[in-house]
Parts: sequence; structure tokens; C-alpha cells
Amino acid sequence: MYSTMGEQGSTRTVFICETFWRLVSLAIIVAMVVVGSLYVHDCPIQYMIPVYLIVYGIFLLLPTFTARHRRDGEDPPDVLQSPGQCCFQGIIGCFLLVWFIGGTSWVYPAFPVVDLTNTTSPNYCQPVLYNFAFTITTATWVVAGVGLLASLCYLGLTLIRGDQNTYTDV
Repeated sequence: MYSTMGEQGSTRTVFICETFWRLVSLAIIVAMVVVGSLYVHDCPIQYMIPVYLIVYGIFLLLPTFTARHRRDGEDPPDVLQSPGQCCFQGIIGCFLLVWFIGGTSWVYPAFPVVDLTNTTSPNYCQPVLYNFAFTITTATWVVAGVGLLASLCYLGLTLIRGDQNTYTDV
């Protein structure tokens, strides 16, 4: 087995990028739980907004702590999951999708009428809480949309290319 300096540098860069994005994601998830918990009673316009953040954050953390991480030198395809773990993650994924759609139905309808200043108004919602929930929900929709668009572009290119990139062993 051999390795060149270029491959080592590339592997290190990938590791640094993966670690950075995992830390950013973890920080956002923890912030969801913290913000929801801090302002759990401060959104009379829609009491489910802080609950949405808390539950969504906790259930996003579950796969993070239950996933079997690859060992040094292992590629992701070599990491096999047990059927039970796959089933658990599938159930969590389905729940997260349904909960996110529910969260969207709580956050967006409040937007035109939410009052971020008058704490005695029935339309009040704590500004940090509401703006954070709105931003997280919108960012998730944007990322999902970009991911779907990229997947469709990839699928289209694959279909257009046809068998051009098929390799045969001789």
C-alpha cells in the first residue's frame, strides 16, 4: 500500500472540512434546544414553536450519538450498520420529516401577524425565538431544495450520458 503527499493532503482537507461542518451542525442543533428551552413560555401566538425547536433538536441529536463512526483509514462504505440501527435511523428520519413539516405549519402562518415587541399581545413571540425558528425552518427548506435540484441535475446528466461512462473488465 502506498500513498502520495497529494493524497494525504486531500484526505486531511476532507477530514478538516467534515469536522468543521459536523461542529457547525452540532452547534446549530444544540442552539435549537437551548433557544427553545429558554423561551418555552414566551410565544403565545403559537406555543408549539419552542416545542418544535426542542423536539427537533433532540431528535436530530439522536442519530449523531447512535451512529457508528468510521475508524481511521476506513472509507464510509466499509462501515456497516446493523438492521436494527438502520431501522432506528429510518424511524427517526421519518419522524423528523413529519415534525419539520409540522414546525413549518407553526412558524410560517404566524409570520404576517407576529408581534415581536408587545409582550402583552396575544400575537407576541419572543424575537430571538421566532427569528431563530423562522431562519432554521427557511434554511432547511433551502438546503432541501438545493439538494433536490442537484439530485435532479445529476440524474438528468446520468440519463443523457447513457452508457458512455460504463467500464468493462477485459
